[in-house]
Amino acid sequence: MNKNAMRYFHHHADQYAERYDVRTNGDVLWDRHRAILDMLHGMEVPVGSTIIDLGCGPGFLSRDLARVGYRGVGLDAAAAMVQRCRSEAAAAGIADRWQYNVGDIEAVPFGCGCFDAAVCAGVIEYLPSDETFLREVARVLRPNGRFILCVTNTFGYTVSLYPLLHAAKQIPGVVAAGSALRKIVVGGKHGAMDFGFLPRKHRPGVIRRQLTEAGFRVDEDRYVQFTLLPSPFCALLSKLKVGFEDRLERLDRTPLRVIGSCYILSARKVQ
Repeated sequence: MNKNAMRYFHHHADQYAERYDVRTNGDVLWDRHRAILDMLHGMEVPVGSTIIDLGCGPGFLSRDLARVGYRGVGLDAAAAMVQRCRSEAAAAGIADRWQYNVGDIEAVPFGCGCFDAAVCAGVIEYLPSDETFLREVARVLRPNGRFILCVTNTFGYTVSLYPLLHAAKQIPGVVAAGSALRKIVVGGKHGAMDFGFLPRKHRPGVIRRQLTEAGFRVDEDRYVQFTLLPSPFCALLSKLKVGFEDRLERLDRTPLRVIGSCYILSARKVQ
C-alpha cells in the first residue's frame, strides 16, 4: 500500500470516521455503504457466511454486516483504524463474530479459500497497481466466492476537479482556509482532508478486464455519487437543503450513469 496513505489514515482515523457522522453532498461514503449492503443481499450470500472487509477503515460496514448475521475479518494497514474497530466491535457486542487485524491487502495473512465473500471499498486507489491485489482476493476466496469492489471512476463528474484541487492545496494557506470553510458549511471539528498525494482513478472497462484476468466474472455493476456541482462545491448545497440531489441516483438507470464518480462491481470467482 502507498505508505503515505497508510500513515495518513493512521494519524487521521478520527477525521475519516467523522465523515460518516457529518454528512454532506458529494461525500460518497454512505451512498457506497448502502449500495454494498444491497448488492450483497442481491448476491444471496447466505447469512452466517464469512466475509473479509479489505481496508475496513473505521468498521461501519463490518458492524452492519454483523447485524444481519455475517461473520468475518476486517483488515486495514492503519493500526489506529484497527484499534478503533476493535473498540467499537466490543461496544456493539460483535467481537465474537468479527475480528480486526493490521495487515497488507496485497499479502492477506490468511490461507487459500478461507472466505465466502470479500468487500473492498475506497482502498484500491491507494495501491501502486491492481494485479497483485486482485490475485490475492481470488486466492483467499472459496470457489464461487463473491467479491464487491468499489473504484473511483476516471470519468466521474463529482471528482473531476480533484487534480486542480490537489494542485491548489500546494499553495500555502489553501488547506487551512478550506478546512475552516468546511467546518462552517458542513460542520464537524476536523475540516478538510489533505492526503498530500492524488489517489488513482480507474476506467470501468479496464477494471472489468482486470477482474476477468484475475479469475472473476462480473455479474452486476452500479454507479453512485451524482451531484449538481463537482467537489468541493457540492458541499455548499448541504446547507441549502435543496433535496434534488437525492433524485440524481436515478441516473444509474440511464446512459448518463457513466458520470457517476463511484463504480461498484459485483463479481464471483470462477477459476
